[in-house]
Amino acid sequence: MNSLEYSLVFFILVPHSFGRCFDMSFSLCWMGENDALQRQNRDLFFNGTSLKSITKAGKVSSLKLFPLVENKLTFQYGGSNLRWTITVSPRTKTVKITGRQKPSEHPTNATKDFLALLNPAEVFVCENGTTFFHQDENFFLAIGHTLRFPLKLEGRSPTMFLVSWMEMDPSVLNIYSLTVYHRELGSYNVFTEETTERNHHRFSALDPCSHYLVCVETADSHSFTCLSAITDPDVPKDFEVTTWNSSCISLSWDCPVNMKYSLFLLTVFYLNGTDHIWDEVSLWLRDDTFEFTLSDLQPCSRVKFGLQTVCQAGLETGYSKIVLNEGNSGHSNIDALLQTSFGPDNYTLSWEVGNISFISMFRVYHQGELQGTTLLTSYTVGGLLPCYKYQAKVEALCGENVLMNAKTVEAHTGSRGVSGLRYRSNDSTVVWTPSTLQQTAVAYIYKLSLENGPVIQSSRLFDTKLPLPQLEEGKSYVLDVWEECGGRAAEFTEDPELALDYDRMGLVMVVPWTLPKDLEEELRIKLAQIFTKKMQELLTDFAQPVQVELESFEAADDPHTEIWFQSFDASRPEKVFLPVSDQLHHIESLNDPNITVKNGVIYWDAPDLCASSEHHFCPPHSLCINTLGSFSCVCRQGYHDVSSVTLPAAALRPVCKEGGFFSQCLEKSMIGGIAKAYLTSHASGKVQVKLNDGRCSVNETEKLFFFHIPRKSSQCGSEKQVNRTHITLQNTLSITLVKGQTISRRDLKVIWKCVYPRHYVSNARVASDTLWLSSIYLVEFNSSLSLGLSLVLFRDSSFTRSYEETVSLSFEDTLFFQVSLQTNSTFASDVLLQVESCWATESPNPQDEVQALLLLDSCPADDTFLWMSVNGDSQISRFSIQMFSMPKRLHIYFHCLANICGPDEDCTKSCTSEVRSKRSVRTEGRNKKLAAVVSAGPLVVDMRVKSVQPSVWSEHMTAVFIVASSISLLGLTVLSLSAAKAIMTYFEQQQQ
Repeated sequence: MNSLEYSLVFFILVPHSFGRCFDMSFSLCWMGENDALQRQNRDLFFNGTSLKSITKAGKVSSLKLFPLVENKLTFQYGGSNLRWTITVSPRTKTVKITGRQKPSEHPTNATKDFLALLNPAEVFVCENGTTFFHQDENFFLAIGHTLRFPLKLEGRSPTMFLVSWMEMDPSVLNIYSLTVYHRELGSYNVFTEETTERNHHRFSALDPCSHYLVCVETADSHSFTCLSAITDPDVPKDFEVTTWNSSCISLSWDCPVNMKYSLFLLTVFYLNGTDHIWDEVSLWLRDDTFEFTLSDLQPCSRVKFGLQTVCQAGLETGYSKIVLNEGNSGHSNIDALLQTSFGPDNYTLSWEVGNISFISMFRVYHQGELQGTTLLTSYTVGGLLPCYKYQAKVEALCGENVLMNAKTVEAHTGSRGVSGLRYRSNDSTVVWTPSTLQQTAVAYIYKLSLENGPVIQSSRLFDTKLPLPQLEEGKSYVLDVWEECGGRAAEFTEDPELALDYDRMGLVMVVPWTLPKDLEEELRIKLAQIFTKKMQELLTDFAQPVQVELESFEAADDPHTEIWFQSFDASRPEKVFLPVSDQLHHIESLNDPNITVKNGVIYWDAPDLCASSEHHFCPPHSLCINTLGSFSCVCRQGYHDVSSVTLPAAALRPVCKEGGFFSQCLEKSMIGGIAKAYLTSHASGKVQVKLNDGRCSVNETEKLFFFHIPRKSSQCGSEKQVNRTHITLQNTLSITLVKGQTISRRDLKVIWKCVYPRHYVSNARVASDTLWLSSIYLVEFNSSLSLGLSLVLFRDSSFTRSYEETVSLSFEDTLFFQVSLQTNSTFASDVLLQVESCWATESPNPQDEVQALLLLDSCPADDTFLWMSVNGDSQISRFSIQMFSMPKRLHIYFHCLANICGPDEDCTKSCTSEVRSKRSVRTEGRNKKLAAVVSAGPLVVDMRVKSVQPSVWSEHMTAVFIVASSISLLGLTVLSLSAAKAIMTYFEQQQQ
């Protein structure tokens, strides 16, 4: 067939939006039914690789195209081969298609039927500028673009892809099928298959520098979306300098471990004398010699090198971490610059250089002024004042005034020593003469020690004599005396270690991320162990055995964290500091790609693994915490990890539950629990934890209280309720604060309900009804009149709405009571009500031996009792009290002693601090006022604290409810008939 080849360019217009860079994604899309590619000898090839294996029947399969390269597409069917070359240009927003068969810009009816199957929430990645290569009744092949490509590569490494995707409906729990393909012998084969409920996934155990297809399919959808990517390469091995001289440097290296690479990138860094890079040159090395020689170096040049492995697939390029080699820069560096000795008018510096042959001279500066030059590695600066600190600098030069390296250090002089130091044996006193006779107020430091032995006495004094009456005959002593120098002691010594800058006596590592604020102590300890272990590993091959201790880690300039270490000689029993400069030089010589040593600080240069978004790595309600080279997931503040006791074992840890509340209703057992840390935050002191009636014990771990019991209710006292369709098993975990008092407001009761269908195992959520019943109880007065006395619980301090529906009260709730007298008659409208006493019992009997006294002699006996009205001033008395429980944890009954007062009587009461002795409550008040006891109850207490209810109680097969038992009024103690008659008699007397 000699059809003319054509070149067709489709111009795709994209709406302009200021302030936004478009991420336009071009894709290849195809769809068939009845295995259209599996039969009739059909196949689809993309860049020489068959796509038949990644085709899903009845679903729109798609593959994101590489831009700016020629993508080869071949469609094979019925003995024919249709070929196209596709070039995508995102910048000009054009697609160039070259081939012998012209595509169509219009879909057929069959194609429209295929596309109509897509859910409106799905993204058809060829939705814009769609051009069709082939269409028939069973299959279509097209190209198009979208600005909302549903699949995104978030991050990658040599062994990992981190991929995220759009959710069709975030409010619906979707199941995603994930498939990774790798290319092998002209086709794509399945590498791994997984499922997840999250909108992201991390694929691990991949090969470095390898090509993969990552595909995502949503259950009950009609799209199967794929993208192509390569993993990053591994770093090259054994990167080192083989030979070098003043004009050239030769380097060599070896392949990465898996032997896969496209080429190597060598970067040459040219340094100045202060270690700053003034130029860099990148070289792409494509041969397989694994060697390179940098020739024609200018005299006195300082260079170092960085090497990376590079992998390429089309326009996609992956780079390994850079491996550094110091080249010749380290040979001219000034190392270990320090002050080795000092006197009252001088100090001496010493230093080291890797190769002295490259140095023509050293220049020494004092306070910025040149003091002299030398070819030696030490220099003494003299003619100075005593007790002063100075800034010193040493420069290494090459040739004629070419600066190779410079280092600075703080130096100091000492004090003028005392003279005439002598011991007077007659009075066992040491005396001396000051260095300056006019300086009479100077202080002195002394140190007394045994000869070749330990120090036995040291102190500070202002006199020029020191009594030493405790010296023993026959022993030799050494006494050092020196003047105090500017608030510190400048001690003369020949030990050079004493001259080190103690402010730098430690190792500092800076990491490029900030730790969360208010880290819990347990997490701080864990991170300290990780940091210490890493530093110990870096110093494993140090010249001396090292013991590393972490001093602290704190936030530095955002976003950085500083970690401080101390290091000691591990071969000595006492703590002897090791030289910091030597350790830094050792760490720098390791050429660790994650570490840079600069200005005496160790910088961790590895990427922030939590930076892309913490939820990409960690489960809900957890934080991603960077460690050195890895990361850790920890529960957020207020959440606790329950993964250790859930079934089956959690695949992704931790499992974070608010307050540690969790439960599972399984086919043969039930599990539930609560975090210990949550309990200690709500109750201080020892607690007792009991499951149901106590016949089964509560399991305990370091962090949790939990139960794991069989479904058989008789074994562990589970409460069982059965109806026509379901079986409900209820388990109650009671947490009691152990206190020896009548009223306690810090008890907790948690109730789990598992609901199982009678013929099929499943779980459901069931609410619990609790109802407060308020009633008015009448006392018959005569055949037509009656008086009523009521006790009602209201919702709040407004006393407008009483409880008439489901109520759940906890210890943090306040009870608002109203005691009222209802006369139902005009003649008794001037009768007053006075509440004299109120108390609570755990039985209907008002005279029960165990009583919680709330009100006594019309005065509060409980700290939380508060009058809400004037008692004795009307026919209504209102008060509030905070909820509580009693020792036996039984139902609570409330009782109040009410007095009936006439209009001329004073029914109000003035309370004082006078302490009254306990007495039994009588039904006859003082001054012979007529009185009666009104009772209400029982009230069943919800043992939880209101704030304990977790915000998330969603478990796939679990229902957890913190509820109180049903509250009901079983009865009131009715006012006796004799009391009613007494009231009638009272009114008759008033009328007379």
